[in-house]
Amino acid sequence: MKEEGIFEQYDFCRESSIELLDSIASEEQADVIPYGHRNSLRWNLGHILVAQEGVMYYFGMNQPGDITKKIREAFEPGTSPEDWSTSPLTLNEIRELLLEQQERMRQTFYGRLGEPAANVFEFKDKKLKIIGDLFIFTIWHEGLHQGVIKGMKRAIK
Repeated sequence: MKEEGIFEQYDFCRESSIELLDSIASEEQADVIPYGHRNSLRWNLGHILVAQEGVMYYFGMNQPGDITKKIREAFEPGTSPEDWSTSPLTLNEIRELLLEQQERMRQTFYGRLGEPAANVFEFKDKKLKIIGDLFIFTIWHEGLHQGVIKGMKRAIK
C-alpha cells in the first residue's frame, strides 16, 4: 500500500472516532463507567489521543510530542478516571486535540513512514522499528478503542 493510502485509512479512522465522540449525549454520559469496565467513554477518547502521541513522537522521533504532561498522566495505559479529582478535558477539548493531532501527524510523518524509528516499540511478541509500522499500530489501536466505546455506549443505555 502506498503512503497516501495509509493516511487515507488514518483519516477514515480518526473521522470515525470524532463521530463517536459527537454521538455522546453529555459530559455526564462521558464519565459513566459501565459495570465490568475500568474506564469511561471520555477516558477511551483521551487515551486514543495520548497513545498515538506517545507511540509516534517518543518511539518514532525520541521527542515528547505536543500533549501536556497533565493530559498524558490522565489517559496513559493503566490509569482510570476513578483516580481523577476532575475531568482533565471536556469532550470539545478532546475533539479539538484529536483534529489537531490528525493534521500534525500528516505534517510530521508524511514522507517518513519508511524511516527507522528512534526507539523500538515492543508490543506482545512484536518489535516495531519503522515509523510506518508504529503508525499502522496506532490506527489499529484507535479502532480497538472505537469498539470498546461502542460496547460501552450500549451498556450505558
